[in-house]
Amino acid sequence: MLISNYDIRLFYRCPMLFYLSKFGPEQEKDVHPILGRSRDRSKYHITSEEEIREKAEQTKARMIQGKSQISQGWILAENLTSRVDRLKKIDLEGSFGSYSYIPILLRNVKYLRKPIIMEGVYAAYVCSLFQEANIDYFQIYRNNEYETHSTENLIDELKEDIVKIDKILAGELKISPNYTRSCRVCEWRKYCKKLVADSLDVTLISGIGKRIKKLLLDYGITDVPSLAQVDLNDLKMENVSRKELEYLVLQAQSLVDKKEKIRGQVDFPSSSYELYVDIEGSSHHNFVWIIGCLLRKGTEHRYLHFLAESPQKEEQMFRSFLKFLEELNGNYTLYHWSLAEPQYFQNLASKYSIKSKRIVELIHSSFDLFPVFKNKIILPVYTYTLKDVANWLGFEWFDPLVDGATSIILFDKWYFHNDREALEKAISYNSDDCKALLIIKDYLSKKISQ
Repeated sequence: MLISNYDIRLFYRCPMLFYLSKFGPEQEKDVHPILGRSRDRSKYHITSEEEIREKAEQTKARMIQGKSQISQGWILAENLTSRVDRLKKIDLEGSFGSYSYIPILLRNVKYLRKPIIMEGVYAAYVCSLFQEANIDYFQIYRNNEYETHSTENLIDELKEDIVKIDKILAGELKISPNYTRSCRVCEWRKYCKKLVADSLDVTLISGIGKRIKKLLLDYGITDVPSLAQVDLNDLKMENVSRKELEYLVLQAQSLVDKKEKIRGQVDFPSSSYELYVDIEGSSHHNFVWIIGCLLRKGTEHRYLHFLAESPQKEEQMFRSFLKFLEELNGNYTLYHWSLAEPQYFQNLASKYSIKSKRIVELIHSSFDLFPVFKNKIILPVYTYTLKDVANWLGFEWFDPLVDGATSIILFDKWYFHNDREALEKAISYNSDDCKALLIIKDYLSKKISQ
């Protein structure tokens, strides 16, 4: 079976994703709402080996003609094929005489991650075989510049992985899934999570990815129960601290026992008002559209929100929120989940040149509930998202199928199609996020507050 450059990119994104793209049960696919639709990958699929050989012969003919550049060329050597965005003629002895061609990838990306780099290494390797030349570098064109990358330090890894890919395609190598943070928007996420849960794979534990899993395997630790039973004194891992190892073992024990594990106490500030705040932004429109806030004083609480229905109303929304804070006279604590909210506030203040003392006060009065988990208390959950933690505590959202990703879709329905019902649904989701924060804070106050 032919191996394509797309196969290489998939394999380095996730070996399981590559395997499922070939052999996965189609009925188990579940496209995440943030993707909008299943990716159309038909243009990458090889329809037939005959068609690829024909395309490669066409590219070879243009090479023999000595074209200075060839766009969308196909190269084929043995069972390896690659579609290359651009092939550039250079002075290097090869099968065509005194010249050869190097591959150039055209990529509109901010960061170059391993799948793209290895696709380039692969293209250079296939070019070497195709032209009987030593092509030891490739180029990537992005941000209006050409970047040159050597294959020297990665070519051996590529060759080893090509052997693995051949074995996967032949059914000779079994692939097991790793469930990590990046899986959350994959179309196979539910299927893989079920496989991982059935096998109690260690990647169920938040914080264990491919690297740590490999280190644990060296100690014969293959699943959550075996990690729960390990003696910390027997574990010594490079670039993994004792504190981190302690957390991983306690998390495994929590999952096995189905109970919390308390590691310490937390001191919550004392203030007249408590604000439980959740912010939703639209990354592709580049503006914050809602600041949701559950205000509590004593035993009473109410939800209010500050809304920007368009980018032009963002500044007004933020200034309204700051004016609301002024009425609290600085006697409040703003609870939130993760670092996103303070960063949003700082970005908005910078964007609109707001230097009010309320900004300093706002940041100073913020309390992030997220790091309390793992550091002070461990729950029998797989991931520490706001929804996972609140669900474990018994809180339910008005629509369990709505999440942060679908709230973006809902807002887009309003933004592009004036769908008021979708906007109200997105606001309701934000309200539930704020309520979840209150539930979590009250739980922590009861369990581990000083």
